[in-house]
Amino acid sequence: MKFSYHVLSIKEDIKKIVPFYIKVKLQLLKRSVRDVVKGYYFNYAKRRYSTNDFSNSIALKQELKPNKAKNKNLLRAIKRIEQIQINPNEILSFWRIVGNPSKKNGFTESRSLVNGKIINTIGGGLCQLSGLMYYISLIAKLEILERHNHSIDIYNEETRFTPLGSDATVAYGYKDLKIRNNLNCPIKFNFSIEDDTIKVMILHSSVIRHNVVEFKEVISDDNVIEVITIINNQVYNNSTYKKYPVV
Repeated sequence: MKFSYHVLSIKEDIKKIVPFYIKVKLQLLKRSVRDVVKGYYFNYAKRRYSTNDFSNSIALKQELKPNKAKNKNLLRAIKRIEQIQINPNEILSFWRIVGNPSKKNGFTESRSLVNGKIINTIGGGLCQLSGLMYYISLIAKLEILERHNHSIDIYNEETRFTPLGSDATVAYGYKDLKIRNNLNCPIKFNFSIEDDTIKVMILHSSVIRHNVVEFKEVISDDNVIEVITIINNQVYNNSTYKKYPVV
């Protein structure tokens, strides 16, 4: 038991002294290996010139709180995402398209939720974009291969701009949003920002039937909220949150 404890202690000490960028590179390497094993690696959507007639669309709007830094990050990511056409059976990976949200890549500091605390980080605010993409993908019947909800709910019913359970947090190297186009036609994500509103559209050429998506709070106590996502009257997944601030 003592030997095991010392090994764990050494591992924790090593984690503390390893630079963050090295940790991220290791996580990216692990993800690449998993992508090959799962068959994702060669199916990721890439930038390409589109000649398709996207005559149909699905749209979703959300309130956008005034924040110039966040808007800059959103527009930087949107520019990259809108260059991607996702063909049938191809996969959109949020981070493979957006890339490392660094100053070098044009991102800036804005509000983020990190380890239960609201702080400013480079690329802050991108989770609203990934959350929108997740929510509208559920409506469009796309296949979600990877999605992570936030661990903490920082909003109340007066400040909430999207249903609890419709979020998708992203952290470069650690948490991604992966969406597979399981439709019979190519699709593209398109966005617009106007004043206090952000709008996402999925452009497509064929008529598709929409899912009816609901988010139902089923357990709520002083510290924890559990939300069940229901699609067409069937349970799809559940998301658990701690209430903010965490004691």
